[in-house]
Amino acid sequence: MKKLLTITAAALVAISASAQSEAGSFTLQPNVGVTYTTATGDGSEAVDGAIGLTAGVEGMYMINDKFGAALGLNYTGFNTSLNPYTNLSYYNLGTAAPNGKNVTSSNYYFNIPVMANYYVAPGLALKAGVALNILSTAKVDGEDEFSLKIDGKEIFPSSKAKDAYKSTFFSIPVGASYEINDFVFNLRYNFGLRSVRKNFSDSFNNLSFTVGYKF
Repeated sequence: MKKLLTITAAALVAISASAQSEAGSFTLQPNVGVTYTTATGDGSEAVDGAIGLTAGVEGMYMINDKFGAALGLNYTGFNTSLNPYTNLSYYNLGTAAPNGKNVTSSNYYFNIPVMANYYVAPGLALKAGVALNILSTAKVDGEDEFSLKIDGKEIFPSSKAKDAYKSTFFSIPVGASYEINDFVFNLRYNFGLRSVRKNFSDSFNNLSFTVGYKF
């Protein structure tokens, strides 16, 4: 049994080590996954978390056996669920409120992270960096336009949902990844640094899990 466990552990280390890139190498990693976004700050009491999707590619250069520098481009959903009756400040968020029910605001950004990677063990890396997020689309329950009505009376006229959001915001991504046979499993959390809506100081925090493959 001891021999079997030793052989199994050695095999796992060998597999992980073979997946980790060597010093001076450059790799590309397409990835896809899911996200979960919440909000903090002024106005966030009317915002609940929601699930989104993400897809993109990341290029990494290994400076030495332990450190790597990476630049990525992702199309990422920072989606939220909005509660119209938490408080009156909600009405400035620019969202629809049919029958007083929560509605989903689907906000997709071009997420551009610059990351430092440190391998604490073969195949296992800790990551931290900074990311620029550029707003691409914003829709409320699938619609580009929104209007707010209470008991059939229009409170705000129809407008572009995208107009309620700022065009960019910065975030701090931190996380970890594990590589095996060139597959990369990545868990990352983005801390929002500035407000995302024009009338409030709330920010998006985004948790993502992705699976990638290194070339």
